[in-house]
Amino acid sequence: MPTKNNSPRHRRKGSERVKAWIYSVLNPLMEALRAENTLLSRENITWRYRTGEPEFILLARDLLPPSARPNYDDLLRGRPDLKPVIEGRDEKVRALLQAARDCWQHLTQYNLLQPIVEQRLEQWTKEGNPYPGRAVPEEEFWLLIAEHLMNNVEELPYHYANRDFWSRFQQNFLAYRFAPPFSQLEKSIAELKKSNEGLIDTLDQARSHLCEEYDIPAAPI
Repeated sequence: MPTKNNSPRHRRKGSERVKAWIYSVLNPLMEALRAENTLLSRENITWRYRTGEPEFILLARDLLPPSARPNYDDLLRGRPDLKPVIEGRDEKVRALLQAARDCWQHLTQYNLLQPIVEQRLEQWTKEGNPYPGRAVPEEEFWLLIAEHLMNNVEELPYHYANRDFWSRFQQNFLAYRFAPPFSQLEKSIAELKKSNEGLIDTLDQARSHLCEEYDIPAAPI
């Protein structure tokens, strides 16, 4: 039986709306930003050669599932003070995306990397090793290596077919990260990581304030 303090009649108006903000927006967004910073700390931008863009470095709204985005929009209407810091962070994402595209153009449009990868692949197969690309067409293999380079990969998981190939020749490929476009990418990564940290703090403070004001838990129970 509801008590006097938590009965629907005495519950503060708007508390269900605020729960939606916290549980479907603030909590997942902070979790996604922390996961993003884990990747950024390794300078892994999750670039994918087939799409020509990062897979997991996204604008704030896109970090949430589609079902939560109406609540995200409602949060910004109800708490417009959060909008500038989120928009500031999203500008850092856009800067990173542009820097990444410049790096990709540098690698793929000036015939720099492809000949080196093809030479190493020929050397690899002449030594009797199997083709390391598995399902990746051979004409795309150099793009897969370029993807690893973009993501500053140090070691591939065991189940990757090109793990041994990458381990053997990665220093030849990662040397291309000393090119000027990658300096801007590294700067953009550092700036986004710092912006994410600030946004996490801001969202955490907003959650604490809402929980105290509406007397609701920070996570569902």
